[in-house]
Amino acid sequence: MKHKITAIFTITALISLTLFAGETKEVSFNINGMTCQGCVGKVSGILDNTPGVNNYKVSIEDKNCKISYDAALTNPEAIKTELSKTHFTISDVVVEKQNSSIFSWIKNIFN
Repeated sequence: MKHKITAIFTITALISLTLFAGETKEVSFNINGMTCQGCVGKVSGILDNTPGVNNYKVSIEDKNCKISYDAALTNPEAIKTELSKTHFTISDVVVEKQNSSIFSWIKNIFN
């Protein structure tokens, strides 16, 4: 009986965390001025310390950065502000998309 109660509690906690976690969105910025891997490291260092940024890919070849972020913790303008600390020229948002899932859909029903 103890194991059943623990299992029910664990499942309920995981569902609650999933339903009420922020939505993951993606955004891309053009970054002009990067010339070497040191520049990529500078951008990466900023993104590593930006709250809400979950994942990113900085491309020196494409001169852009694709970022996945938690919409409950940050937004594209806040990310752009942080990227501006690199002193590179950061363009406006190029692409923004929302990752939809069944959990996002259910969450929207209750909000």
